[in-house]
Formats: sequence, structure tokens, C-alpha cells
Amino acid sequence: MSDPNGPHRQGLEEDLRRVRRLEWLNIAYLFTSITFLVLVMSGSQALKTEFVGDALGLIAPTLFLVGGKISARKPDKEYPFGYERAVAVGNLGAALALLAVGLYLFADAALKLVRLERPIIGGMELFGHVVWIGWLAVPALMWCAIPAYFFGRTKQKLAERIHDKVLASDAETSAANWKSAAAAVVGIFGVALGYWWADAVAALFISLEIVHSGWDELTHALGDLIDRRPRMLGNKEVDPLPEKLTQFIKQQDWIEDAVVRVRERGRELEAEAVIVPSEDAGLPSRLEALSRDARMLDERLRHLGIMPVRNIPVELNSVRAER
Repeated sequence: MSDPNGPHRQGLEEDLRRVRRLEWLNIAYLFTSITFLVLVMSGSQALKTEFVGDALGLIAPTLFLVGGKISARKPDKEYPFGYERAVAVGNLGAALALLAVGLYLFADAALKLVRLERPIIGGMELFGHVVWIGWLAVPALMWCAIPAYFFGRTKQKLAERIHDKVLASDAETSAANWKSAAAAVVGIFGVALGYWWADAVAALFISLEIVHSGWDELTHALGDLIDRRPRMLGNKEVDPLPEKLTQFIKQQDWIEDAVVRVRERGRELEAEAVIVPSEDAGLPSRLEALSRDARMLDERLRHLGIMPVRNIPVELNSVRAER
């Protein structure tokens, strides 16, 4: 067991400070990538789509930094449950933007392919010579890909340490940028070899990556807002805490039955337990001790509300964690 108010909290604050520094650095890096793409974009649909993808990439780190400030606010009379849901609302808005822009870019690239519109990629005078912009785009795309990959790897490790799904999604987006940049490079080389359609095909691939990210973010945000059962990082497996918590509570010799519900509040969890005590003697002290001990089961569990009843309400039988 771990004390939720002990060394973990200090370690969490240190990790958060590191993440914030990393996100500021990531934002600065994205601005350089966007600047390079603006300089070499020309008439390439793939480069245009990559530019939009990198610009949208600013949303996640900005949301993490701003959302962290908002969610840290203490509960008040107007918002008695705190401000953690502000992050989920921000995620929902960002996800809708990603999805909408991705679908638009996909339709735009598909339309150019159907209409047989050939990309017009001009030249640029450099050191007294005219250089095809496509060749200048390749190193710019490498800059868009390689640092982003390492940013993603670092953020993924930190996301696992602090149990932050916003950061995990940001990490997946950063780590996947090399795919879209590589697709754009293939499109540029395709145009250089005379395959004009390669540019539009590369743009289609990049737009699908944006749509995929937007859809994943949308399902995550909606799940958080409607109190879906917590998922592990990556959204693939359900969190085992509800079963673990239910088993712990039922092991108390003064409890006959219990139903536990757990939901996510940002990077932390909160739970509600409805219990049927076998006796009422010393109940307030027992409830206080049970809440304290149960929260030691998982360092993410910051709050556990316990409600004693004579009988478990019928509507709660369908949400038993152990089923």
C-alpha cells in the first residue's frame, strides 16, 4: 500500500514541472517546424496538409499547460466539485477541431486526385542558383519528423508515471508525426520522378492520420465527460481498481455487501461505495478508517465517499464491478 499524501505527491510535482518544461520546448519546436513548412510549402498538397497537422499539434501541449492551471483550482461555491472537468471539455473541443479539419483535408486531397490536378511546385533562388522547392522541403520534413519522434517517446514515459491521458494522447500524436512527414517526403520524390498523383496520395495519408487522432481524442473526451469506467493508458483495457476496491471493502468483517463505482477526474480517480453494514456501533469511526485505508490501495485514488444503507438499491446491481 502507498500513502496518497506521502512521497508520491512530491514525485508527482517534480514530474509535472518536467512535463511543463518539455511542453514549452515542444511548442517552440513546433513553431520552427511550421515556419520551415511555410517557407517551402509552394503548391504541394502534402506539404499543406503536413503544415496544418503541425499547426494542430500545438493544441495538445497548449491544452495541457492551460488545463493544468484551471484544473488545479480549488472547489468553490459555484463549482463545488472542482475544475477537473474543464480539461475534458477542452479535450472535446480540440478533438472536434482535429476531426473536422482532418475530414476537410481528406476531401480536399481526394478532390484534387479525382480532378487530376497536378501540383505546381516552383523554384527558389538560393546562392545565385534556382533550386526546386521540393528538394528544400525534404530537410524541412526531416526536422518535422525526427525531433517529434523523440518528444513523443519522452512524453509517453512521463504520461505513464503521472497517469495523464491528455499527455499520453499528445505523446502518440508527436511520435506518429514521423509517419506523416515520411509520407510527405515520398510524395515529394514521387512528383520529382514524374508521378504527379503521389503528392495527393501523400496528403490523403496525412489527413487520415489527423482524422484518426481526432476520433481517438473524441472517444476519450466523451468517455470522461459521461463517467465511463476508467481505462488504462491507451484506452484498451479497463482499470482493475473497481474490482480491487470492492474486494477490499467486502473483506471487512462488519460489511455484508458493497457496490463500488469509480470515475476519472483528470489524472486522479474518485470512488463511491454503497455498503450494507452488519452493525451500526461505531459506524462513523469505521467509515473514516475504511475510507483512509482504501485510498492507500492506489496512489491515484484521491477521494472515496462511503454511503451506508440497509439494502443495496436495485439499480446499482447492474454496475457491480465484480460482474
